[in-house]
Amino acid sequence: MSAPDKWDVQTIRALSPAHVGGYLRAHGWVDRGPYGAFGRLFQRQVNDRLLEVVLPTRSSIADFERRMGELLTDLSNAEDRGPDAVLFDLTLAPFDVIRVRSKDADDYGSVRFVEGVQLHEEARNALVAAARAATADVPRKAWKGRRPEAVNEYIDRVRLGQTEKSSFSLTILSPYSFDPVDEPQRGLFSQEAFGRRVARQFAKALGAIETALAEGVTNPIPAFEKTVAAGVSADLCQSLAKLADNDVGAEVSISWSPAKPVSEPVRLALTRQDAAILNEVAREFARQELELGARLEGIITKIAEEPKTFDGSATIEALVEGRLRRVHITGFNDNERELLIDAFRNRKRIEVEGELAVEGHRFRLANPHDLIVRDTQETEAQEPNE
Repeated sequence: MSAPDKWDVQTIRALSPAHVGGYLRAHGWVDRGPYGAFGRLFQRQVNDRLLEVVLPTRSSIADFERRMGELLTDLSNAEDRGPDAVLFDLTLAPFDVIRVRSKDADDYGSVRFVEGVQLHEEARNALVAAARAATADVPRKAWKGRRPEAVNEYIDRVRLGQTEKSSFSLTILSPYSFDPVDEPQRGLFSQEAFGRRVARQFAKALGAIETALAEGVTNPIPAFEKTVAAGVSADLCQSLAKLADNDVGAEVSISWSPAKPVSEPVRLALTRQDAAILNEVAREFARQELELGARLEGIITKIAEEPKTFDGSATIEALVEGRLRRVHITGFNDNERELLIDAFRNRKRIEVEGELAVEGHRFRLANPHDLIVRDTQETEAQEPNE
């Protein structure tokens, strides 16, 4: 490539010398040190030939595009492939690449509008689930409540790349070196940047799902119970199920930054039958998981009134998931007993926050706090609107 065209110049100008250097090292080139004021010499032995390329180290120099174009030409010759293909890989150097492919595309690579929108939404939801798993100290079967700010910052930095021909495929670019602003300093057990940890978590979860689908043909729940430690959650299962719930299924794959590869690419192909299993797992995991920070409002229907028999528990009728249900609350302290007894005797509404869980067919709220007892007038004023 003697002279890049206008489009190539714009793309070349955007290349990062640091990421291109990472690409060279990952592909067997050895950094031999400075070459002039703004370059570094890289060498690679191929049979009896010693190949050399020069990497411009500052994008602000006047002839950066020309020097990077010369590097691109040399790499194209060394790798025996077209300069456009090499340039494309260099543009991906800052990213781990997640591809979500719909197999339901026609010969033109198009899908129904509604399906395309859902592909974007569920791909994002799956990535959010992987990011939440990467932030958590303890794996969870379902992610409930407010998302950590680190997850929001990461999603804001993720980009969409060009789609591939002959299919409808989302190319999601995950910046492997990204760290949130308020991310705690990495410790001994977390040497990687947050962006790379998310991609690794996603890949680990996909591998665990593939194993569980094979092992749990007749009874999937026990097989999927073992995947929770790998970051598999109700949220991830539900998103993948929606992606695959068509006649031909879907495919999710992860390939690593060409500047910093860590392993072989990961690929999970899903069918409509897999979607049905994933939906079943998602429902069961969501049912089992605590909902942190759940706030309930209702009338106490059962409580031990005598001081000697009061055990810190009560039963209320409250709206849960849109239906009036009985919820057993445990963990009230003795100082709250008189308030609760008064609310029980006078049918006053209470509001309380805690950790909501399902045990069999029963709902339980643990660790109650921020108790509020509404007076009778407030309760009566609300009842006609219920």
